[in-house]
Amino acid sequence: MWITNGGFADIFIVFAKIDDDKNLSAFIVEKAFGGITLGEEEKKLGIKGSSTVQVFFNDCPVPTENILAERGDGFKIALNILNSGRIKLSAGSIGGSKYALSQSINYSNERKQFDKSIAEFGAIKYKIGEMATKIFAAESAIYRTGKHIDEKEAALIDAGKSKSEAKVLGLREYTIECALLKVYGTEVLDYCIDETLQIHGGMGYSAEAGIEMGYRDSRITRIYEGTNEINRMLSFGELMKRAFQTKEIDLIAAGKKIPMRFFKELFSATYAVGQEDRIVENMKLLFIALSGIAGQKLKLKMIDEQEIIMNLSDILSEIYISESLALRVVKLRTMSIAKEKMAIVEKMMQLHIYESLKKVRTAAESEIDSLPEGTKQGLQRKMVKRFAKKYVVNPKDLRRDIADYFIQKNDYTF
Repeated sequence: MWITNGGFADIFIVFAKIDDDKNLSAFIVEKAFGGITLGEEEKKLGIKGSSTVQVFFNDCPVPTENILAERGDGFKIALNILNSGRIKLSAGSIGGSKYALSQSINYSNERKQFDKSIAEFGAIKYKIGEMATKIFAAESAIYRTGKHIDEKEAALIDAGKSKSEAKVLGLREYTIECALLKVYGTEVLDYCIDETLQIHGGMGYSAEAGIEMGYRDSRITRIYEGTNEINRMLSFGELMKRAFQTKEIDLIAAGKKIPMRFFKELFSATYAVGQEDRIVENMKLLFIALSGIAGQKLKLKMIDEQEIIMNLSDILSEIYISESLALRVVKLRTMSIAKEKMAIVEKMMQLHIYESLKKVRTAAESEIDSLPEGTKQGLQRKMVKRFAKKYVVNPKDLRRDIADYFIQKNDYTF
């Protein structure tokens, strides 16, 4: 079911078991082999340019040499297809978000109300400033992850792996990041297209402006390549697996920093501009502490506590996106960037960190309150108070400055 482009495809990649094999194998199956019939085209909410059908196999012969890779490798291939698809979907979502924001800026400058453009109103500036910041943050994480995957593939090739092996292993290395990016990028897209329709008002609801098509098309992105709920649980589960089963990541050693940092944070009630690295580091320590306490209490039962896992995954996501944005800003400071543009970059980082800390506090409080009584709730709340304390900036002024920059350019120019 739900076979994308199935209605006009001549070649299919099919996953199935051979005899009583434990694992799936992958096959290159040509329509010309016979035994393939198609269902009716699905009538979908959006992405109407994409063919979606059921595909039926009835005595479809497949030559032995059409096994893709080795017998039993199908599951590994499928997982890496998903990893690749997730980061590409995130990148595509950011492209759609940029287009939506540009449409919002153009329309806001053109639309007059009370003898001035609606771009001059604070409520509209809020939306434009927020969209721009979310896009820039998500894009930062995509650039970072893409670069890391390229570097890992190059290192594997240098170590003697074939190009195809390197691609598979390189993507596998960044399974967690690809899942996080898929969730974050698609939710940024949904936010941007929803706010774009709102800015257009009644015209946005009309098919004439084309915004409604984007609204319908964007909704699928939170469903395919694994729903966002599945990807939230996958990212957390994969991290725990690498920390405590395969021992690829040493969270215990990282957690040893918690007592000393907790003590140091007693001496300040807030964060200030310029302390972004410290904020990200403290987010990490809070995540490790909360995950560790929950794991100790729930043990194997934690797999059934999906709400708690998704809270922790949201914190993990905010850490990765915030750190990626902060690293991008550090790099941009070393480059020849126009002073005005660099000032906006700094403000987007500040606004993102401000909002990110709020999300971390909310997710942490929900996770703590959802645990059974006697799970060191008092200690955990103190950690939230110390590690996710308020970041002192003026969000209204930041959003207005960011929005004014792009409104003046009449486009999203980054």
